[in-house]
Amino acid sequence: MQNIAADATRDASQLLDRAWAGPFGVDVPVDPVSIARSLGVDVFTANLDMGVAGLLVKRAGQDPAIYLNANDSENRQRFTCAHELGHYIRRSGNDDEGWEYVDRRDQLSSAGTDPEERYANGFAAQLLMPEHEVRSQAKKFDAAALAYTFGVSLEAMNNRLATLRIARD
Repeated sequence: MQNIAADATRDASQLLDRAWAGPFGVDVPVDPVSIARSLGVDVFTANLDMGVAGLLVKRAGQDPAIYLNANDSENRQRFTCAHELGHYIRRSGNDDEGWEYVDRRDQLSSAGTDPEERYANGFAAQLLMPEHEVRSQAKKFDAAALAYTFGVSLEAMNNRLATLRIARD
């Protein structure tokens, strides 16, 4: 499990450095849709089946696409996009244009039992809530203010703070 978490953190950090960081570090909130599009991944909102937050679809010889549930909140869509982007980064690492993959982000994705889902969730957490920025800002703000600043749900921020072992009063 540790290698999966370390791989997800490393990969998301590298992507942030390449695609999002400015001269003064990472600006938050991070826009995963802009990052995806900069990589050639189309992002759409659509009316998806109940319980499905998003999809990553990649067919051989075609550009990948991420579909976000139009009925979800903006913060949920952002996390789902970052999660699906994690799947894309993991799968596309071999430079094989012929790969195919379809992932459905549903309620089981957050259960933490599947290694690929753990990777994608860890990737999304690091992408949207970069460790250095969270640690820096956690000294000044409570969890609700951090969630607002990073554009994530309070639940996602509390999970991130726990994962990073940042104690809260």
